[in-house]
Formats: sequence, C-alpha cells, structure tokens
Amino acid sequence: MYDFESKLNRKKTFASKWMVRNTKNEEYPEDIIPLSVADMEFKVMDEIKVALHKAVDEMDPYGYQAVSDAYLQSIVSWMKRHHHVHVDKDWIVLSHGVVEALVRSVKTFTEEGDGVIIFTPVYPPFFKAARSNKTSVVECPMILKDQHYEIDFALFEKQAKEKNNKVLILCSPHNPIGKVFTQEELAHIIAICKANDILIVADEIHHDCIMEGYVHTNILKFLNTYDQIILCTAASKSFNLAGLQTSNIIIPNEKLRTAYIGEDRVSINPLSMAATECAYRCGDQWIREMMHVVGINYKKASDFFASCFPKAWHSELQGTYLMWVDMRAYFENEEEMFSFLYDDACFIVNKGSTFGKNGEGFMRINLALPTRQLEIALHRLFDAYKKRQ
Repeated sequence: MYDFESKLNRKKTFASKWMVRNTKNEEYPEDIIPLSVADMEFKVMDEIKVALHKAVDEMDPYGYQAVSDAYLQSIVSWMKRHHHVHVDKDWIVLSHGVVEALVRSVKTFTEEGDGVIIFTPVYPPFFKAARSNKTSVVECPMILKDQHYEIDFALFEKQAKEKNNKVLILCSPHNPIGKVFTQEELAHIIAICKANDILIVADEIHHDCIMEGYVHTNILKFLNTYDQIILCTAASKSFNLAGLQTSNIIIPNEKLRTAYIGEDRVSINPLSMAATECAYRCGDQWIREMMHVVGINYKKASDFFASCFPKAWHSELQGTYLMWVDMRAYFENEEEMFSFLYDDACFIVNKGSTFGKNGEGFMRINLALPTRQLEIALHRLFDAYKKRQ
C-alpha cells in the first residue's frame, strides 16, 4: 500500500499552485490546500525516488543526454499493458511538455490564417496553441444534454469542411469535464477528420487516470483507418512528475514525424528519464491505488454538493481527477462567485471561464489529494457560505 494520506506542505518548496493570492492580494496561510492546478498532493511513489537517487549518482555529470533503449521500451510496454496498442520505438519523439508539443504541431502543420478546431470548454493552453501560428481558434462548443456533455457533430463536420481549418486538437480524456469518449464517438471524430484531411493532435496526458467502470480508447486504435495522428503522452499527470518536464509524443506516420522533428533534437533530462522509466516499469499498482482514492474523493465531493449545494450540478467524472461543477444557481456572476470562493471560503479552484465562454460560472476542483484534506476544504466552503447567507 502506498501513502495517499500524508499532508504535504508544498508552499515551502515553492510549488506554483501554492503561491496563489486571493483577490485582495493577500497570501493564504499554509493550512489552505489549493484544489486548482492539475498536479497531485500525493507523495511520489518510493520506487521513483530510489531511481532518482540512483540517477543522481550514476548519471554524473549531468550533460546533454541521449535517450536510452530501456526508456523507450518502458513506454512501449506501458502502452501495450495499459492501452492495448502497439507503439514502435521509432515513433517516439521527446518534448519538454505536452503544451509545447501542441504548439509545435500547430506551427509545423498550419499556415497563417488557418483554423484550429477545439472542443470547448477545454484546458486553457489549447487556446494559446490554437493561435500560435497566427492561426484562428475555431471553437466547437460541446452540448450539455441530459446532464452530460456531447460533441456537436453537426457543427464539427461543418467546421471540418471549411478549407482553412487544418487541425483538431483533441483532449482525451477531456479536461475539464472529465469525459471519457466512447469508441463510437472517437470513430465518428476519425471519420470526419479523414473525410476532410484534418490532422488530429490528441492530448492524452490523463489517459491513465480512468474511473472504475469506464474504458479509455487510445487514439492509436484507429491507426489502420487514419494515420494523420500525433499522440501526446507523459507520465506527469499519472505519477505527479510534471516538474521534470518530459513528454513522449508518438507519431506513427514517418512523414509527419520527420516534419515535426525538423532540425531539432530534444535532449532528455537524465533525471526525467530515470523517473519516467521507473514509473512505467513499476507503477501499475500505484495508479490503481491512486485512482481508488480519487474515486473515494469524488463520492465525498458529490455527496457534499448534493447535500449542501443541491442546486449545483457537476458532470460525471469518468476520467482525469478533475471535477467540473456548475455553481451558477448560487451566484449572480463569476466575479461575485470567485470573490467569495477565494476571499471568504479560501476554496482555491480554477475559474470556469478560463476554459472557454461556456465554462463561465463553473469551477474545476482537483480531487488528487488526501481525503481528509478534501473534507476540510469542503467544510470550509460550506461554513463560509452559511456565514454569507
């Protein structure tokens, strides 16, 4: 059993999510745990720490580092064990981060004035990536229907047919709504993109974080149907390694891969290589236990909102460890809402409007933290609301 209960004080390590200030520009005390940025408040698994200490000794000096065959093989093995897809080692291209890979893809495969399609609400850096080559953001708002989100396929197909739209950036599982696309939904996306020669850049950084009862379908399952695909993966969300800044971009099509790489060769951080290889080699049990805790937290948060904020609504959490909650019934506008959340309740979550216009009035809650700390934060929220009334 791994430790998912210890309370960490990441403020002293200058963790970015802990360095927030409220709307009055006052610092939060150390007992306020942010539920915002999508990294975890869990200790890194012990095996990774051992691998890092070993790398510190053995990789000295820390110069420009070529990737090892063992590192590549760990990715191949993980993708086969957990996602049931074949990945050739030659398909793997290094990146310092998935967002960097999204930007690079847009800059490589579009021209000024082209359009990049995104399904909104969506992770805020998608907007930046979509406009990174003097390109246009083409929003395809998801439909909120019968208490769940669906892709507006009629609108998406219309957008895909427009000749200037060249790329779809797909978030799967979808952040922030926590949706795991069905195989049928993905097949429909593939069919539309194939018919209109749309490049798919799939961000699957949360693909290991799937709730019990749901199955994530890796985009490479459709490779025999359509190979204009760039798959962005990393161990960062799965194993809390975002600060090590290494992602693995999988590009099966050789022509696409050659164009994406261009003249650059990314040198891997030797410590990142050791941590990622260890995670993919030893992390099966850790992922299962971590997502079990997220499941417990999701149940507690769901029960809390049903009891204390019955007019609130949240999308069903199917994948990721991020809960998407609609609080519009309780506040006149988002400014009022977040003034209360940040200043009165010290409940630090992400603003829905940063994920797109159709996210206004929502909040995204990170559930990857010790259950007791989540309970404290939720009780603090309700106590503040009672005082406000």
